[in-house]
Amino acid sequence: MKIKLTATFFIIFGLTFLGNFLLAAPAQAALELVRSNDFGTVYYLDSRGFRHPFPNQTTYESWYGKDFSKVVTVGNDFLANYPLAKNITIRPGTYLVKVRTAPQVYAIEQGGVLREIQSEGIAEAIYGENWAARVVDVPDVFFGDYSVGQPIVHDYTVPDSILYYDTLTKKYYHKNNGILRPFASDQAVSANHFKLSEALASDRSYYVRQRPIVGLDKNVFNPVATDLADQRDCASKDLKAAILFLADKNYADGEIEKLQTIKKAIPDRFGWVTDGLSNIDIDYPTAIFLDDGYLMKKRNDNTAEVENELINSFYDNNADIFDFIFVFTNFATPSDNTNEIAHFLAVTNKQEGLGKSLLNRAEVYGSTGKLKGIIVMGNINKYHPETVSGLDEVLAVAMHEILHQWAASVKFIDDQGQTSKALLRSPDFGHWSIYAGLVSPLGGSGWINNADGTFTSGLTQIANTNLRQYSQLDLYLMGLIPKQLLTESIFYLEPEKEGEVGNTIKADAKYVTIDQIIKASGEVRCSTD
Repeated sequence: MKIKLTATFFIIFGLTFLGNFLLAAPAQAALELVRSNDFGTVYYLDSRGFRHPFPNQTTYESWYGKDFSKVVTVGNDFLANYPLAKNITIRPGTYLVKVRTAPQVYAIEQGGVLREIQSEGIAEAIYGENWAARVVDVPDVFFGDYSVGQPIVHDYTVPDSILYYDTLTKKYYHKNNGILRPFASDQAVSANHFKLSEALASDRSYYVRQRPIVGLDKNVFNPVATDLADQRDCASKDLKAAILFLADKNYADGEIEKLQTIKKAIPDRFGWVTDGLSNIDIDYPTAIFLDDGYLMKKRNDNTAEVENELINSFYDNNADIFDFIFVFTNFATPSDNTNEIAHFLAVTNKQEGLGKSLLNRAEVYGSTGKLKGIIVMGNINKYHPETVSGLDEVLAVAMHEILHQWAASVKFIDDQGQTSKALLRSPDFGHWSIYAGLVSPLGGSGWINNADGTFTSGLTQIANTNLRQYSQLDLYLMGLIPKQLLTESIFYLEPEKEGEVGNTIKADAKYVTIDQIIKASGEVRCSTD
């Protein structure tokens, strides 16, 4: 199946952990703003137990306006229990800033990132003819609280982390990380301490999430939010994954038991398929979601597509620390009507030499780049992990899908100097060909040379074909071994009869060196782009 690329869980109002599951819990009122009996500085208390000073009144009012009703006066002994942390910076989308000693004017984005507006014309195009009325001075002594990002060089650029007004739909949105999320009403805008007059108006098109903002949202109003720096990496060791379970209305205890059996077994199997060269941490509590109209879309064939609002909603309440997200359901997905058991959706790729394009679609799912891929495993009820063979089968599927991040896309330069895809399965060119001499969860047959012009599939020598380790070429593409340690020959067969299949076939073996692969696909390395 495919996970649909349109923005659309169960709304979490605060979290609680029960055993190894992540469930919803009512929000608890928390002390947020305090000041001392002896001096006037107002502090914001974050969820980690730190206090952050508002350095001046302008900064405070950018977040709370002139409302001081939530500020609680406390003793110095109380403040001493909260270590001092970074100053609060001016809220994005409220003011433009400059320092008194320099002429540059900056827009502000989440985390106090400053983007220089490089001309008055650009400022007027984005903020209107009264743009200068938005400019406030940041005292030089506080300029270090901010960081300088990329300048704004085009008049059509709309900064992030702002209140956005779409002149075509006539609706208000929160724009962040290049994504729009609608406000349900003007009251929802006010609940997040935005003024309608602060909105930036534009008719530019952006990806739009479907779930509206209905009240105060910590992802919209967060004085201590960190910046949206690109977190893409080339990690292939010490990986981390989360498991999401999406249920259509209700779920059964047996479905959860199956899910937990699979989850418990994934780390050991992954360590085995990578020959102990990598590991995956999957201990994070399983997140259970009940569809509320935004998470799945039913089709006429009695299946339902998983909407990617599921992933967005997960990130609304969880840290962006996962390399992979597994999605299980308790309803049939489109893949259940095909030969495809599960589906891998590539989200980011920063690794060169794989035959894959560099990729960053993380913002569509609520990640800033750490997320490499989403593995849609589909209906939990089609798996049978309660038996040894059934568990092997579902683990083989999981190992197959993870490996899609790195393997089975490389080309090579053949003896005629032409670029060849002969190691890959046609027509998708995303799996190893059945004629490839390697054995991998992504294909290949491990052909054995019978020394009489025939070759026998090595798969016939494997008692359980669900137990296939990653090949040496797979491990090289993952960056787990250098090319010098590739001791297995890389080859493919050209059958005497084109397209011939069978356990034993007549064929010629064509050998490929790693240097031929590198010449076509490049050296495996982490991109600096």
